[in-house]
Amino acid sequence: MRDRPTGRIGSLDGLRGVAAAVVVVHHTLLTIPAFSDGNYRAAVPGWASWLVYSPAHVLWAGSEAVFVFFVLSGFVLTLPALRRSQDWIAYYPSRLVRLYLPVLVSIGLALALFFLVPRQDQPNQSYWINRHAEPLSLHSLFNDVTLLSPSLVNSPLWSLTWEVFFSLLLPLFVSIAAVTRRWWWATGIIGIVLSSIGWYEHVLWLTYLPMFLIGSALAAGWERIPDVGTLVGWVLLPASLAGITAEWWLPDDAWWSPAVRAFVLASAGIIVVLAGKWLPAERFLLGGVPRELGRLSFSLYLVHEPVTVSLANLLPATFPSWLIVVAIPIGLGVAVVFSRFVELPAHRLAKRIAKTLSTKPPVPQAV
Repeated sequence: MRDRPTGRIGSLDGLRGVAAAVVVVHHTLLTIPAFSDGNYRAAVPGWASWLVYSPAHVLWAGSEAVFVFFVLSGFVLTLPALRRSQDWIAYYPSRLVRLYLPVLVSIGLALALFFLVPRQDQPNQSYWINRHAEPLSLHSLFNDVTLLSPSLVNSPLWSLTWEVFFSLLLPLFVSIAAVTRRWWWATGIIGIVLSSIGWYEHVLWLTYLPMFLIGSALAAGWERIPDVGTLVGWVLLPASLAGITAEWWLPDDAWWSPAVRAFVLASAGIIVVLAGKWLPAERFLLGGVPRELGRLSFSLYLVHEPVTVSLANLLPATFPSWLIVVAIPIGLGVAVVFSRFVELPAHRLAKRIAKTLSTKPPVPQAV
């Protein structure tokens, strides 16, 4: 086994960047009616079916990319707490500032765009864009600010609801990981099963919180997981990329279809393992583009969707196929500015808060 540093695993930052890019592509393609219809399981034209109902869906698998985010968060927040004692008094205010301050500014940006560019329900626009033409209310704004039930003013915030819940419950997840360290693989399987049951029964907390448990289990067993051999990795990579989109191309009326979600979540876990334990994946994810996307990932995730929706409402409805040429670079540009003037200062403030409240070195924060 190759020696690795005990600190932050840089290739996982690259994986986070790639996942964020997939979410951006996902929302950009949803401005095109055919892909929007496919996303809601409606019939699509033949030219689009290969990108919707096949393993090629991985190129814009937004929900599945968020699953990878959840597994990653479970991993990167649990691993440092397992390696050294955590000062929970300092952790909580620091973590909440790290999350909520950028979220609040992103809501302000989304509201500004909401008022500057009215959301309109137009017949030639995609169903996804037209869904954003909902009225603004104090109740929905309260849900956005608290992350209790975010509205479509900035729809990606729904995942931050579960990031906050996990962050608040982190001591429980760390305790589970520590107690079951020798049986980390069993904990991971339990997380997969619980999340699959939650999805099947339509119970949101049971669907999403166990995804973080999968990451916590990987953190507990990380030193026991061997490096992935080159040939094995080249088998697991396409299998996991196809597996994470299995719900899009496997039949949903077979007797074994309830188990497909378990296949998806296991694939998400394998992708995280490959990112940190398979040399070709590590080399790619440590490259300049993935690492830079990883650095911008949180900001990009927070700002890209209001920008995309605003551009879709500004441009003629006959222009959606070209929106990807405009929305992605503009979204990246806004993310760069947001990262420089909002996320980075929030991160520094969170570290200062942790340092002020604790005599111990602050545990690295992650999103």
